[in-house]
Amino acid sequence: NAAQFRAAVEANAPGSVVQLQNENTDWFGAIDRTGFGQEHNVAVSGAGASNDYRVSLNFLDQKGIIDANSARRFGLGANFSQRLANDRLNLRFNLRGTRSDDRFTPLGVLSGAAQYGPTQPILDPASETGFYDWPDSNLTSADNPVAILNLAEEKGTTWRGIGNMQAEYSLPWVNGLRANATFGFDVINAKRTNFTPSVLHREIVSGRGGQQTRYDPKQVNLVMETYLNYITPKPVGPGTLDLIGGYSFSKTNGDSIYYEGTGLSTNAFGNDSLVPAATTKSIVFKQRSKLISFYGRANYNIDDRYIFAASVRRDGSSRFGGSNNYGTFPSFSAAWRLSQEPFLRGVKALSDLKLRGSWAKTGNQSFGNYLAYSSYQLGDQQTQYQFGDTIFTTSRPSAVDPNIKWEQTRAFNVGLDFGFANQRITGAIDWYDKLTSDLLFNVPVAGFSNLSNFVTTNIGSMRNRGIELSLGARVLQGGERGLTWQADFTAARNSNNLRSITPFGGSSLKILTGDVSGGVGTRIQVFAPGVPINSFYVYEHIIENGKPIYRDVNGSRIDGTPGTEGINEQDLYVDQNGDGIINQGDLRPFHDPAPKWILGHSSYMALGNLDLGFTLRAYLGNYMYNNVASSNGDFRELTQGSPYNLHTSVLETGFATQQLQSDFYVEDASFLRLDNLTLGYSFNLRGQQARVFGTVQNVFTITGYSGVDPSGNIAPSSTTSSVNGIDNNIYPRSRTFSGGLSLRL
Repeated sequence: NAAQFRAAVEANAPGSVVQLQNENTDWFGAIDRTGFGQEHNVAVSGAGASNDYRVSLNFLDQKGIIDANSARRFGLGANFSQRLANDRLNLRFNLRGTRSDDRFTPLGVLSGAAQYGPTQPILDPASETGFYDWPDSNLTSADNPVAILNLAEEKGTTWRGIGNMQAEYSLPWVNGLRANATFGFDVINAKRTNFTPSVLHREIVSGRGGQQTRYDPKQVNLVMETYLNYITPKPVGPGTLDLIGGYSFSKTNGDSIYYEGTGLSTNAFGNDSLVPAATTKSIVFKQRSKLISFYGRANYNIDDRYIFAASVRRDGSSRFGGSNNYGTFPSFSAAWRLSQEPFLRGVKALSDLKLRGSWAKTGNQSFGNYLAYSSYQLGDQQTQYQFGDTIFTTSRPSAVDPNIKWEQTRAFNVGLDFGFANQRITGAIDWYDKLTSDLLFNVPVAGFSNLSNFVTTNIGSMRNRGIELSLGARVLQGGERGLTWQADFTAARNSNNLRSITPFGGSSLKILTGDVSGGVGTRIQVFAPGVPINSFYVYEHIIENGKPIYRDVNGSRIDGTPGTEGINEQDLYVDQNGDGIINQGDLRPFHDPAPKWILGHSSYMALGNLDLGFTLRAYLGNYMYNNVASSNGDFRELTQGSPYNLHTSVLETGFATQQLQSDFYVEDASFLRLDNLTLGYSFNLRGQQARVFGTVQNVFTITGYSGVDPSGNIAPSSTTSSVNGIDNNIYPRSRTFSGGLSLRL
């Protein structure tokens, strides 16, 4: 608050006290609001002797919890099916179109709310904009978030059409043989514009003079699949045989145009029209990718007691080059329903017991296009050069590994399904072991060994082992008017380990990842053999009286005031390798973002016309790096021109300078959250079925994590997220209250 901020400035940056005003501004309170919204859905359906249809309309208007943030969406859907030729031919059509109009939170609003001094006012009638800014237009001072919110604008409009058409024909000359053909599309056409006026504080101090950007992405996804399915009309031996053979083709075309203009000639038109600018940049992007597959599958079922399946698919991706375009991926599975065996039929309480196992090899190619081929991008005006009387625009190639190939995972699974009391209690237990080889990742390479410092390539192997449990029970069965209760529980535990790293282009056996704000090039996570991926890679901070120490060699607190000799890191961090100095060799893996356990519970209860449902979720043993605290948790921020507001952790640590790589900021982010709570009442309205309901989302969260959201930026065992487990998010998760009425006419 303002009193704490003033005291911190007086103690650590007395020269900046003169800049402080006498307000007590809650900057987050100045930009947030209660976001009201409405959603309406109407559907009409019908059926004839050989067809059925459904048409639906949807409208959503939602205001965000940050002022000026909103989303409005219109949707139209249509489904139609027709049976022809004595029901041998089935045709199905599904179409949906939407238009979305969004107003986004402009860049700098949230960071400004976190960093702007609470002693300063929101408004200044004497300024050109009417909003207060720090004096002297200091380059390093924070920006007034309310000014950004009112003067800048970022908005977008998106049109999207999704559809598929399916034809299924039972061939008359071969009993049991069916042909199926499907065609689908997903078309997206969007426009996103951003306007930052020249009168904003950051535009003045940076000398940029205002900015306009426009981004128009278009993407067309096409899918075609055809297959034959043959089910033997008579048993083959003791069982039935189900065969499928098919081919699928998918293509994605992406085209986009990006324009950027800085040094605007006028602010009069805002986002409505592009205006002349001192510097402009236009970029055209084109992306093309294809994936084709040939596949076959065979299922053999003996009285639903012994079930066997085998499949193989041959996938070809345009994202890989040369001889690595194609991958072959087989799978096998078997199941034995023990409850059908004579030795268990006498167990009356047992209604189902099935043992199953499977082995499969799968491939992953979802890591971008042109992974094996260099693509070229034109440079901007700053990279042009003159040769004679001609000015040439340069182009730069992308970095590639021409030998890149499919990422492959071999998975082995053993499971047991069970049911008791005529399926009143059901559940499953699964154990799996997944070995992933040729991991795809964007890694740093040695300087001058490629066309960039980073390249996407295959880096090594990873193992995931775990167990999954599920249990469902009809706890109470009260009949039509009595109390009923259905409860479901899930639990999952996964152990992740990076087994090996294959160096590329001179890279090392450790790959640093996880960029954090507050430093230049600082990365806080590591891929290293023997530890989970995305493990935090930090110094072990010496703890004294339960707090991280921040002292010099004489035992005096270092506060960053003039005349101090700086930080002796030997007195802050543990010397892991005992060489007498603190350097990169003393960083060590320390926890990781993936939860050790993921637990879930849902319940549905009904009594008469009342119904109640809720969903609980828990993550246990997951850790988060609090980048909001580490980048703003030191008194140095008070000396940067006009003083920044600080994270409250500095009151505990007393850090005078940033300690980005301290394990102090790696926090246990375990939590229990009630995600959803719904109460409803059903009744007859003039002979029609009706229901009123109320729902609360994000009801409560129990956690010891000090950040805004303990579940943010968690993608367990993922190699594709560059911010996995790093919390630089200050956008709060909203609690939503909604009510509605549904009618069936």
